[in-house]
Amino acid sequence: MAVPVVVRNGTLFFWNLSANVGRTSPNRPDDVQLVQLGYACAAKDPAVDAKMRPIFAAVVPGAPYTGLPNDPLTIAIIADQKDRRGSTQDGHISVLTNFAGGTYGQDHPFIIVGLNFSIRGALPETFPRIDKHPLCPPQLKAVSIAAAGRI
Repeated sequence: MAVPVVVRNGTLFFWNLSANVGRTSPNRPDDVQLVQLGYACAAKDPAVDAKMRPIFAAVVPGAPYTGLPNDPLTIAIIADQKDRRGSTQDGHISVLTNFAGGTYGQDHPFIIVGLNFSIRGALPETFPRIDKHPLCPPQLKAVSIAAAGRI
């Protein structure tokens, strides 16, 4: 299940994954939906490279994810990993494990951190209530509503 995480003495909030999403990953439905929503928001995020936005726009929150190479989410993940300097190119979005800095190895950001920032930018008044986003799919919406009392 997508996981709410508060860091930095309660001043910064992230939605995390309960398991990796992408090729050869568990691909739990609400985790997939979180990543899909992140890419849908990134497609409209002015901070995201313009050449990446059309790739991200092909990702539909709530669409079934096949994990196949031609799935729009797989294509977005691979393109995102290639675009980020030094990012691990393993075809999946990893669970955020370093809450202090949001990076791994030699200061490589976890992609889920960038997706969180895109979602936050799309919901400036209501983040972390991602259930308020009009594209939030049902299973992810249920997780957000259930977590609302804790965030």
